[in-house]
Amino acid sequence: MSTTSARPDAESPVSLCDDLIIEVLSIIDVKSLIQMRCVCKSWKSVISDPEFIKLHLKQSTRNPYLTLSKNTNLIDFIPFPVCRLINDNPQILLSNNIHFQCQGYDFSHDIGSCNGLICLRSCSSRSSEGEQIYFRFWNPIMGYISKELGHFLSTYRNSKLFKFVYDNSSETYIVVMLMLDEAQNITHVRVLSVGDNVWKTIPNFPAVPLRYIYGCQYECYGVYLNGRLNCLAIQDHPVSVMDLENINANEVVIVSLDMKTELYTQLMPPSAFDEMSSVMPPSLCILKDSLCFSHDFRRTEFIIWQMKIIGVEESWTQLINFSYQNLRTRFHDFADFKTCPLLPLHLSDHNDT
Repeated sequence: MSTTSARPDAESPVSLCDDLIIEVLSIIDVKSLIQMRCVCKSWKSVISDPEFIKLHLKQSTRNPYLTLSKNTNLIDFIPFPVCRLINDNPQILLSNNIHFQCQGYDFSHDIGSCNGLICLRSCSSRSSEGEQIYFRFWNPIMGYISKELGHFLSTYRNSKLFKFVYDNSSETYIVVMLMLDEAQNITHVRVLSVGDNVWKTIPNFPAVPLRYIYGCQYECYGVYLNGRLNCLAIQDHPVSVMDLENINANEVVIVSLDMKTELYTQLMPPSAFDEMSSVMPPSLCILKDSLCFSHDFRRTEFIIWQMKIIGVEESWTQLINFSYQNLRTRFHDFADFKTCPLLPLHLSDHNDT
């Protein structure tokens, strides 16, 4: 009687459970995921599932990227991993091979990005009364760009600021426009929901956004956290005579707009912020899911405060304080603050960078 046995070098088939496959796919970059949709029908179904997309976005926040943009005859974007900044590399060279260009469209500039989606603003049909402004939404990795959305007539007499955000509660992308009417010293707020392509007005913005005073080169007009758009603003001051010389620190306020209730609340900055800088504006940022306030201190130090409890002014805690002398010692070519203002972008996991 003969017996058969398995070959010792035969490979046993490996089978992974569905949950493990989903977990592995969720940590893969988007470009590779697009290619993996062609592997099999089940993978295509998983990658296209809305719940998987949410999981992938959540995983992506662990390895954040900056979006560097250059506006010439076309809009050019370069994704840049934050980890390369934290690795204490004295020289950072940008690769010409990893960039995305939006060609064939007329855009004035980009408004911002959320979850890899970039909001682009353009204008057309200029006349003596104003110009038609509209938006497109571009996913550079997928190569998808939306149709024209949010058309409205923009008059030249009103200054405008825009913010592009993603509202987790409604799972909707939103464009927020702050429009300053200098004649009436009133700031109007309008909100565009990308899903229904309708502008909604939220009245009674209680102050003037700080960005109008320092100029358009400073990105200090708003950050989004937990359903609220938070803006630095000046209260009780006519914008027609508003300049840095006649603004006091105690006039600075944080206006917080709840996008769901459409109600405003006002928060005061840290009490230790008692002097406005003539060269660097205070700013808001989000560091590790906390609202933070940063400012120059008498051209000697840069200070970042963290609000430990959302909406509670008494919970401001000093997070980082470093002297400009240390920056000059470490970076010998560090420029003057007038041409190189500081803006916090990211806090490392160990709070040391």
